[in-house]
Amino acid sequence: SATKERFVRLTVKRLGSMNKESSWACPEERQMFFFNALSEAPIFFAAKYFLEKYKTNSLLLFSAFFYLIRFIVAAAATSPVYFLFFGMLQSLSFGVFLVTVRYYVKLVAPAALKTTAQSIAMMSAFGAAGIIGSLLGGYLIDNYGMTVMFNVTIIFGSAAVLILVFVVFKDRGVLKSRA
Repeated sequence: SATKERFVRLTVKRLGSMNKESSWACPEERQMFFFNALSEAPIFFAAKYFLEKYKTNSLLLFSAFFYLIRFIVAAAATSPVYFLFFGMLQSLSFGVFLVTVRYYVKLVAPAALKTTAQSIAMMSAFGAAGIIGSLLGGYLIDNYGMTVMFNVTIIFGSAAVLILVFVVFKDRGVLKSRA
């Protein structure tokens, strides 16, 4: 996710909507960030309901699936307008992910280490992932182009979804162990 987020400006510029004389975001980019924030609010308000109704692994799978959809929308973009749809999917990917990871850490961390565990989880998910994603994305764009960067992102996203599908089905007892 970090790779795709860091390179939105380059993608929008490639599609011809960026003001070349200014470093300010173009209207489509500002609108995308507006939709990102607007779409997250209902998820944050409804989080308690979803966390009580569904297992954390299922919610992580749901989130990963919508991250994958966002990757595909970004890769398929032929116009900056695609990034409005990209922004509207923010709540179903990032919003669900953030709430679910925080809840999961709260469940598994010892009482005395809950704050530390929350900090490490958020640092891993957003700090380290952002650095690695930016480095890998920049390397791929510089050496192979934007299309390859999007393809690699989609491959990693697909792998995450498949792993979570396996975990969710195993957790439900659908995949019985033979031992």
